[in-house]
Amino acid sequence: MESTYLTVPHGRIHAFRFGSGPELLIALHGFSDRARMFTVLEPALADKYTVVAIDLPFHGQTTWDKNTFSKDDLLGIIRQILADQAKTRFCLMAFSFGARLAQAMLPELASQINHLYLISPDGINTKGMSMATHTPMWMRRLLFRILQHPGWFIGMVDAGKKAKVVPLLVHHFLTNNLNRPERFQRTFGCWLAMDSFYLRRRHIKRVLIASMVPAKVFIGKNDPMLSHSSLKKMYEDIPNVEITWLDDGHRLVGEELGALL
Repeated sequence: MESTYLTVPHGRIHAFRFGSGPELLIALHGFSDRARMFTVLEPALADKYTVVAIDLPFHGQTTWDKNTFSKDDLLGIIRQILADQAKTRFCLMAFSFGARLAQAMLPELASQINHLYLISPDGINTKGMSMATHTPMWMRRLLFRILQHPGWFIGMVDAGKKAKVVPLLVHHFLTNNLNRPERFQRTFGCWLAMDSFYLRRRHIKRVLIASMVPAKVFIGKNDPMLSHSSLKKMYEDIPNVEITWLDDGHRLVGEELGALL
């Protein structure tokens, strides 16, 4: 396994590279995770793939000089990885928030993807995220400015939890991700980015059907964040998509997934 960096216009992207297989696989982690999470899959992937797992902007050892990032930024990073590896086609693996990003990029990337692996895919009616997704961009930018010192807001969220008007998942997310400057920047950097990666489910479904990209979707039966009915409606009738249900929660990247792969 090799730790490496990729210099791009707005930062320096850290990545782990492992495996010696003939196919390139690019891996995108979830919110508040990092590229290292995929190294547990090295025994399962190393013979078939050369894996490049990146730390997304505001995560891990990546440095980023903007307040947010866009679909064009991430597409540029992927294209640079392809150029560095002398590849025109690749496989894409993505977990949770990374799967939201991956699916939003399918219109641009599907023609180059050999296989798609979506693990606990965020963005398909994720519980507790409706308000975050539909908050207007002007309000997100305003909150970014006025919450630079978020103590008063966290106090309001605590009061909302006690009054049972703030869901537990939302309370946990906000109190754990606004309490330090680097977490604050990560949270708002990704929240501002979501507008660029907006998931139009019908559009993504059409792209999956039209491109016939072989896709595997892994979902935990006990995942508290994902709507199983929405995921079934999204994927079950697409002939090139295979769904695997695991007796687990949200964090599926581990040895059991490696055995399935």
